[in-house]
Amino acid sequence: MNKDLRISIDIDEILRSKWIQFDKFYAQEFGEEGIPEEPYVFDFFKEYKWEDGVEQVQIMKDDIPEDMSPTEYQVDEDGKSVADPFLFKTESKEYTAKEQYEKFMYEDFLFEIFGSAPQLYRGLDLHINEFISKFKDLQITIVSKENLQTIPPTLFFLGKSMMRFKNYKFYNKFEDYWDDCDILITTNPELLVNIPEGKTVIKMKRPYNKEIKSDYEYINLYDLIKDEKFNKLIE
Repeated sequence: MNKDLRISIDIDEILRSKWIQFDKFYAQEFGEEGIPEEPYVFDFFKEYKWEDGVEQVQIMKDDIPEDMSPTEYQVDEDGKSVADPFLFKTESKEYTAKEQYEKFMYEDFLFEIFGSAPQLYRGLDLHINEFISKFKDLQITIVSKENLQTIPPTLFFLGKSMMRFKNYKFYNKFEDYWDDCDILITTNPELLVNIPEGKTVIKMKRPYNKEIKSDYEYINLYDLIKDEKFNKLIE
């Protein structure tokens, strides 16, 4: 086994089932009309329906009465209090389709999508541990494209999943993945078609990358572990 080999494993749709969470909460928030006919997509902004619109925003007033009773701040079952008209004014705020998407993704359902997403399939943790045990002499890194908002919930996902990897790396851009690996295991269509010289990509097959051909194609990590062709690659 070539102990100098560096292997990176992408998080999304290999370890974390992010799409299923996104789809679930999109339907809950906006209904099923904007969901694409073809399930399991890669580009959420492109494939789902997002619209420009106007939002009513509550803005804290500057001149708050000083003689308000504490009981007037207590909210009722509708989430409102007697003090609300004295505390807030309502303003209209316009937003673009992109802003609607980003608010949904990185504010309203940030933890649900990135943190509480399930593992891709039941028993994945067993396959992960077998992968770690079999290739323990190699440098294995879990990688993902994250931003400042998504890093904490992603760390929560990794922690609750009990995946015993030692190395994690978060990137701002997909193309930066190649800086730290010789072999990349991913489902990402962008990375499957733009492979730098001297690098090897392992394709995990998903509906959104089915048209892309690869020398190494698998459904899950267990298939990869047992495949003689992959084992020869790392030797």
